[in-house]
Amino acid sequence: MKKGIAGIAFLAVFLMAVSCGFCDTNIVPNGGFEKKKTDTLPEGWTTKIYRGTSAAFAFNDTEKHGGACSYMVTVNPPGGSLLLFPESPMTAITPGKKYQVSVWIKAKGMGYSPNFIAPAIRLNYKPTRLSPVPTIDLMLEMKGQDGWKNLKLTTVAPADAKEITLDLLLTNGTVWLDDVEITEIN
Repeated sequence: MKKGIAGIAFLAVFLMAVSCGFCDTNIVPNGGFEKKKTDTLPEGWTTKIYRGTSAAFAFNDTEKHGGACSYMVTVNPPGGSLLLFPESPMTAITPGKKYQVSVWIKAKGMGYSPNFIAPAIRLNYKPTRLSPVPTIDLMLEMKGQDGWKNLKLTTVAPADAKEITLDLLLTNGTVWLDDVEITEIN
């Protein structure tokens, strides 16, 4: 009798774990920045640095939210703009479902670019894009913050969504990023 009850309890816990596990699967590659492609670039990520922008990239094992390190990006004065984004398409999505991006971020000296471009996190879809683009304004969200902050944004995938895109637009100062996730939520 005890074995039967234990078996049923195990099965119930297993089924709950499996069903919830599919909902909480992070589709961002190397979102904790634990794997290195080079000494200055995380595996699965790439950058686009716009003309006139001077920047430095590093892994930081002292300023981190979770895991062994965070990813640190410094846009040197007078500022400029650069994008940090996953290098491969994130296609493990279902049209019509709700998705949430979650990013742990810490910033110092963050500011606008000389062209008044604001630092932001942008989430969107392909082939159909949402308009206006779902955006987290980092100047607004990080104002007065001196420690780690979890920023979240939720969207619904269009009916023809085949891919989700994530861009981190940085413009001035130093930003530490960690535990970047995109998950389907109920």
